[in-house]
Amino acid sequence: MKLIIKIGTAAIFDSKKKKLKGKILKHLARDVSNLMKEQNEIIIVTSGAVGYGRKVIEGNGEIGLKQAQASIGQIKLMEKYSSVFSRHNLHIAQFLLNSKDLHEKNRIENLKETYKNLKGKAIPIVNENDVTSIEELKVGDNDTLASKLLINMDFDILIILTEIGALRKDNIPLTKSNFFHVEDYDNMDIPAKGFGGLKSKLDCAREITRHKKRCIIAKAGDSILDILNGKTIATEFMSG
Repeated sequence: MKLIIKIGTAAIFDSKKKKLKGKILKHLARDVSNLMKEQNEIIIVTSGAVGYGRKVIEGNGEIGLKQAQASIGQIKLMEKYSSVFSRHNLHIAQFLLNSKDLHEKNRIENLKETYKNLKGKAIPIVNENDVTSIEELKVGDNDTLASKLLINMDFDILIILTEIGALRKDNIPLTKSNFFHVEDYDNMDIPAKGFGGLKSKLDCAREITRHKKRCIIAKAGDSILDILNGKTIATEFMSG
């Protein structure tokens, strides 16, 4: 099984305490370790760099400020991932991508070749390259990045981990869905502390299922194995 796990800003970073949610990361590392022992392939797409950087440089606003925050936060984010994953004897590798990396054939081939040499030796931890990305090179958000990565790398499943988990309709959590518009769901106030949101997630789910691959929205902290096996409440998308 080839799996991409995307974890959003609100799911991994406590903006009030300005710190990473350590318990969530520990659970993720444990689950990745168990999956790796079964010869699965895993890539993690993580948010949280800009939030981490705000501990040092406060404020919201212009792109230059956000890029400065990301430049600080990305290092701290990777330090934390490395520390937690090393407890399971897992190495990590940092991938910082922009739109060209996911659209130009030679760059995609380079990405595949890099991954081939890392496979089984280190877990790629992927984020958009916020420090150098200008508008023309931006992917947009990590939901989009994860879906494009999954399709280009020919992975099988995308799990999007959020603070809230399964989507709801008429206050009932949906375990299966083939609806891809925001108005099809209850207003769950999915945080947009990062750059994505529910619309972005639904657009990505539609694109992934169009390619006959699996996409699941689940709650951060739930067991990845349980999510994959339908033993926890999560929303898996069916092709429309």
